[in-house]
Amino acid sequence: MTNEEIGKIFENNNVVRGYVYPYEGGRSGYWFVNSPSNIANFIMQHRDAKEIIVTDTIDRKILNTIGEFIDRCPNQGLLQQILPHLIPIQMGEAEPLEIPLATDAEVEEYFEMRDEPRMGLEL
Repeated sequence: MTNEEIGKIFENNNVVRGYVYPYEGGRSGYWFVNSPSNIANFIMQHRDAKEIIVTDTIDRKILNTIGEFIDRCPNQGLLQQILPHLIPIQMGEAEPLEIPLATDAEVEEYFEMRDEPRMGLEL
């Protein structure tokens, strides 16, 4: 991902972090623009994961999944916004859309190159 693309993700300070835990162990971290549609597509792009956790920028949990199914989402209003995007993909009625994702390493490099504070974003 280019620095310009990463900058677009962060331009409105409306980002979330997705942690993907594969069955083989380990964890991958990604950053993307926060929207119900993006969250649903992120989950389905990683549907083969053991667990996915989506947090805000200071790591407060927004939701977690078991595989492609939402396990817990404390904000029930948000859950009701995500489900219309998620269920058609789960049912095979739609394909997940590609959304711009920046890895933890790409974001770290981006902010190091900019030589600016990270808006409280800890990686």
